[in-house]
Amino acid sequence: MKKALYFLVFILFYTLFSCEKPDLSSLPSLKIYDDKNGNKSFEPLSIAKSPTSDGYLVLSAFDGWRIQLMKIDNDGEFEWNMELPNKYINASPELIIIQNEVYIVCMDQIGLFTRLLKIDESNKAVIEVSSFESILYPVYAHYTGQHLMILNCPLSWQAMGVHQVSSTLDTTDQQAYLNINTNVDDYILKHAMHTGKRWPIFIKATPDQQNYIVNGFYNYSFSTVFLGSDLSFQGVYNGPGFGVGISALLPFGIGDFAVARQLNQNVFYNSKAPLMPTNIAMASSIEAQGNAELDTESPTLIKNLTIKGEVYRAFLSSTRSQQLLLSLYDQNGELRGTKYIGKSVPIKACDMIQTPYSELLILAQVRIMGSYNRISTIKLSKSNLEALLEDGN
Repeated sequence: MKKALYFLVFILFYTLFSCEKPDLSSLPSLKIYDDKNGNKSFEPLSIAKSPTSDGYLVLSAFDGWRIQLMKIDNDGEFEWNMELPNKYINASPELIIIQNEVYIVCMDQIGLFTRLLKIDESNKAVIEVSSFESILYPVYAHYTGQHLMILNCPLSWQAMGVHQVSSTLDTTDQQAYLNINTNVDDYILKHAMHTGKRWPIFIKATPDQQNYIVNGFYNYSFSTVFLGSDLSFQGVYNGPGFGVGISALLPFGIGDFAVARQLNQNVFYNSKAPLMPTNIAMASSIEAQGNAELDTESPTLIKNLTIKGEVYRAFLSSTRSQQLLLSLYDQNGELRGTKYIGKSVPIKACDMIQTPYSELLILAQVRIMGSYNRISTIKLSKSNLEALLEDGN
């Protein structure tokens, strides 16, 4: 991946912004990072601002569960990339930043146990920090601001593990297991190897750090389980078997969650859902607005986005017509603006962050003229976002 093919999206202007006389300098830019050999298919996973240098780090999977790391500058220009050694596979789809260091949680190819790697930007390398031989088949990792949490789902166990890593990052402080009560090995293998459905597995913490939210397999279904800070069971929102339930979630406090859920091949949004950690209910009981044009096989992303000093709840989904739909809600849950991005290029949202310059940087997967899947970034400027709120559509 030596060259970035990039376009200032003037060609797609009418599909991106509806102004008759746009400021061309403020249009979103799409950059596609090409593979020099042209025969690798990439699944972008995560993008993070480098804490020690200008630019951004991009984590991707390729050729199944192999791992690639890429660095781009502040303008999205390619700087370097590296393919991790074959012994490191199945990266957790989130770059972990702890005390200005960037980490990758992945799996050992032979032992199937969890490895923690630190990124050495200056030498374009990774350093082994620790191994967790009791945590087999990791599927997600997240740093809550206090603890590194790892989810795993060992084959044949019929259970998902939840592990809290110590502050020294070399052992676990506590763990719990959620019984699935049925075999999900086929789901896990295809998920990890990127050969089938990618399940919306994640773990998050409420702002007060008193509850963990685990999205994963539990009790014959794909469910959202609330745990206490001691990893004790508190409550659950069960999905409709393995037809998924909650597909994305952002906690703001008790009784205040931004949620996307799925049911009957439709995606539903509620930007201010009154979820309670001790409830035992069906995910379908969460009141939400459906949108039949959204693609249930692609991720929905929910992040905070600050525009003109106000914090908005940003939902980003892929549509069935291979566009992206960005929806902004205020803190009262009111829809304030929507924007369709792209049209002629098959595109899927993978991650997004807000830059220090108040821009929105979207990590996406694109496919050009039937070729292999490529990594891309789309940048919406500060003025783009402000115009979105002013236009409301």
